[in-house]
Amino acid sequence: MLHFSFSTIFMALLTSSLLVCLIAFIFLHNKTMVCAGYQLLGVFIGLAVIRLFVPVEFTFTENVLFSQMLSEAIFFFRHPQIQILNAEFSVWNLFEAIWVIGIIFNLIRYVHQYFFTKNYLLKYGTEHTGEAVYKTILDNICRQYNRENNFRVVDLPNMDIPIIFGMKNPYIILPADIPVPNDKLYYILYHEAMHHFYHDFLIKGFIRILSIIYWWNPAFIVLYKQIDTILEMRIDKKITNNEFEITDSYAKCLLYMKRNAINHSSPSSFLKKNSCYLMQSRNKDLKKRFYMLLRDDYTISKKIFINIILIAIVAGIYVSSYLFVLEADYCPPQIRENVFVPNSENTYFIENNSSNYEVYINGFYIETIDSLDSYPNGIKIYNKKGDFINEN
Repeated sequence: MLHFSFSTIFMALLTSSLLVCLIAFIFLHNKTMVCAGYQLLGVFIGLAVIRLFVPVEFTFTENVLFSQMLSEAIFFFRHPQIQILNAEFSVWNLFEAIWVIGIIFNLIRYVHQYFFTKNYLLKYGTEHTGEAVYKTILDNICRQYNRENNFRVVDLPNMDIPIIFGMKNPYIILPADIPVPNDKLYYILYHEAMHHFYHDFLIKGFIRILSIIYWWNPAFIVLYKQIDTILEMRIDKKITNNEFEITDSYAKCLLYMKRNAINHSSPSSFLKKNSCYLMQSRNKDLKKRFYMLLRDDYTISKKIFINIILIAIVAGIYVSSYLFVLEADYCPPQIRENVFVPNSENTYFIENNSSNYEVYINGFYIETIDSLDSYPNGIKIYNKKGDFINEN
C-alpha cells in the first residue's frame, strides 16, 4: 500500500536535489564527465525527475526519526498558529499558497515569453527559407534522416549564436551580423536540425515546466542548465560520430562562431529560455563540450570503473530514499499530558466469549480487538468474571 505525506514529498525533493548536486559535481571534474558520458548523465537526470513524480512511502519503508530539535522545527512549521479572520493557518499553509501563486505567475510569464518570441521573430527577422543555399543544405540533411524539410530560416539582428525555436515548423535563427561561409553553414544547420529530430525543444520545455513547479528550489535552476549542456553534448556526438575529419571541421565551426560572437550582442533572455542553442554563451560550457568531444582517449577499464562507482552512488541514494523516510517525532507537552499511553499500570484487557479482547484504559472502555500485538507487553488479561488469566 502506498502512503503520501509531507515526509514523502520531503524525501522526493531531497533525493532529487542530491542527484542534481552530484551531476553538477561531475560536470566540475572534466575527466569524470568524459568517462561517464552524456548518456549516463542523462539517465541520472531522468532518475532525478522520475523521483519527483513518485513521492510515496511503501509498506517496506522504514521510518527514521529526526532529532528533537529538527522535529520541533517541523512541528512549528506545520502546526496551525497564524490567525486570519476565523481560520488558523500554519507556516506550511502559507508556503503552499505562495508556492501555487509562484507557479501560476511563472507559468503565465513562460507562455507570454513564448508568444512574444514568436511575434518578435516575425517582426524583426528576415526570412531566407526559399533561398537555394539554405534549402539545398536542409533538403540533404532531412533526406539522410527520412524527414520532411519543414524548417524556416530567419536571420535576426543583435544575435551572437544560431538558435532553433519551435516544434512543428521550427525556426532556425541565424545572426544577421555574422557572415557564415558555406562549409560552416552546413554544420550550423545540421546541428539545429538535429535538435529538432531528437525533440530537444520538447525536452527543454518539460524541464522548464518542472523548474516552474519547483521555482523556489535552486537545485532545479541548476538542473535546467545541466540539461542544456547534456543536450548539446549529445548533438555534438551524433554529428561527429567519432570520425576525426568531421570532428575537426565541426570543432572549427564552433570556434569560428565563438570568435565572431565576441563583438556582437547576446540574444535576449526570452530567446535563451525558449530555444536550443548551437553553443551557449558561457565559456565554461563550451569548454566542457570541447572536452567531451575531443578527449575520448581514456581506457575502457577506467571508464567502466568510474561508471560503476557513479552508478553505485546514484543507486544507493535512489533506493535508500524508498527504503527509509525521515519523520518528525515531536509531541507538545500540553498534548502529551492529555494523551493516554497504554502501559501495565493504566491498561487491562477483558477476554470475552468470542476470543476477542476489550481494552480498558484508566477504567474506561476504549475498543474491542482480536489481537494484542499492537499493545505493549506486560498488560494483564482478565476474564468476564474479573479473574486474572495471563499477561500479553
